[in-house]
Amino acid sequence: MIRRKIVISGLFCLVCGTLLVSCRPAGQGEVSSDAFTASMAADVRPIDEMKVSAKLDESSQIRISWDKVSRAVSYVVYRSDKGNTDWKKLKELTPDQTSYVDETAAMGMDYHYKVEAACEYSRTDRFAYSKDQMPQRLHEECEIYTGVGGAFWNQKAMKAKQQKIGQILLSYSFGGEGKEAVEPEGVEIYRGSSAGSMELLERGLVKDISTEEFDFGTNYVDGTVEQGKSYYYQIRAYALLDGKRVYGKRSDAIKVQAAEPEGVYSLRLVREPDSYRSNIIVALTSTRKENGVLTLSSDILTQKVTMMYRMSADYYAQQAMAGSAVPVSTVSQSSDQKQAKKPPYQAMRLKADRYSMDGRYFQYVTGDIVLDPQKTVYLELSPADADEKLLSSANLSAEEISFQAKYNEGKHRMKLDVKGQKAAMEDLSADGGFRVWTEAVTKGQSSTFRIGLLSRYSDNKTWKLSKEQLSSFTYSYQCKNDDNLLEMPLTAEKYSTDGVKWKKISGDLTVKACDIIYLQLAPQQSQEKLPYRQKGQRHGDLILSGTYGSNTSWTLKADLLKGE
Repeated sequence: MIRRKIVISGLFCLVCGTLLVSCRPAGQGEVSSDAFTASMAADVRPIDEMKVSAKLDESSQIRISWDKVSRAVSYVVYRSDKGNTDWKKLKELTPDQTSYVDETAAMGMDYHYKVEAACEYSRTDRFAYSKDQMPQRLHEECEIYTGVGGAFWNQKAMKAKQQKIGQILLSYSFGGEGKEAVEPEGVEIYRGSSAGSMELLERGLVKDISTEEFDFGTNYVDGTVEQGKSYYYQIRAYALLDGKRVYGKRSDAIKVQAAEPEGVYSLRLVREPDSYRSNIIVALTSTRKENGVLTLSSDILTQKVTMMYRMSADYYAQQAMAGSAVPVSTVSQSSDQKQAKKPPYQAMRLKADRYSMDGRYFQYVTGDIVLDPQKTVYLELSPADADEKLLSSANLSAEEISFQAKYNEGKHRMKLDVKGQKAAMEDLSADGGFRVWTEAVTKGQSSTFRIGLLSRYSDNKTWKLSKEQLSSFTYSYQCKNDDNLLEMPLTAEKYSTDGVKWKKISGDLTVKACDIIYLQLAPQQSQEKLPYRQKGQRHGDLILSGTYGSNTSWTLKADLLKGE
């Protein structure tokens, strides 16, 4: 009996084994755990992601909303009014809730909200994902400003022409705090004689706050000002919530003068230099009655006036016929300089020794000169260096005088085109005022060319060019019928302070305010040649790097196609 049982048991095991083998897929061994996990992962939902947002209701309450997390067993809402630190627990919610109303929030505050979901994962999730893919707590943050979007001055638009005498155009726009905020409905405008003495000037609802240039904005004209007088202005926006005014932040105070933002001036050449006098007299007129007051500083006029000029082709021809290669009237000559030729563009330091308000009686400049609207000042200008001589306008193809002036209590640049008899004024920029010009890169003169660097204004900082920077200029250009932008590395071989005497560069160079320096440039690769200027050439820029004041990565780009 015992033996029979053993035989039957053996047969049963054999049959079972055969059945198991017959059930295997062809060509496979035993089922792996990876295959089992993959089969289960096919039905696994992706890991949840949560988005959180906050919105201010009409009832001045904040509603926080978020996406439902399928694996969440609870939600906790936190709030912080100190950025994203020092979180305060507001409420713990069930997994079916996806929003919460904060009734304790105050107006005019920056709030950060965080919603944290506590998660539980199934056995299938654990087979399908690694441990770091299954956080125990999933959280997201959002931010909201419960105040009114701020109003700010649009000073670009305010620099338009003054509309009428005794008016100041104030242009403003609305902008949020870079986050969700209450949309403004009106503004309050404040005015004062100083930034610390502001009084309410105007309050009102903004009916139409759309313009072409800005999403929201409008203008206001202050018609209660005295022409030529300066005023300070501030603005703040407000909205009506629950019948009460809720204010945004006040803007910065701006100072505005009741005058033309950019003055309009004219220039007339009264007297040219001759064989007896090396000076000129120009008449500068404030043409519009809307102009502000122009102040010419005595320190600027007597020390820091610059002139850039260029001799005409006829003058060069006359000098050649006379047997002189250098203009004798532009520089004192020694025997070793008579064959030296100055560059086509040149610069000269001038000074205004005398002035007149009527064109008849002149007096020495001993203090600042004030030019009122529709008045004229006559300036007598002469070279600051006694060895320099001025040429008549007939012998020049270009003649521009520039200096710094004060207009509307701000710094401006005054440019006098003596040849064209025009005057223009512009705001001072942060990068100073520079002029770069070059000799034409022409066929037959393509191995080197020379440039001039002029620091035009007295407020300019010192521009430093290290020896290394002087050896690594870049000339980028596009030739005719060629879409490719080509670049050629250049190096400065020589320099000059007058355009006549040239020295090899052995160290660093500096260009101070109202100074000029000339550089001779050549390709770094001796076998390369500079492309000469062609008709139809579209692009030709010289890139110069250096240190301007404290800016160590300052770059100046000169357009050589214009010769400047």
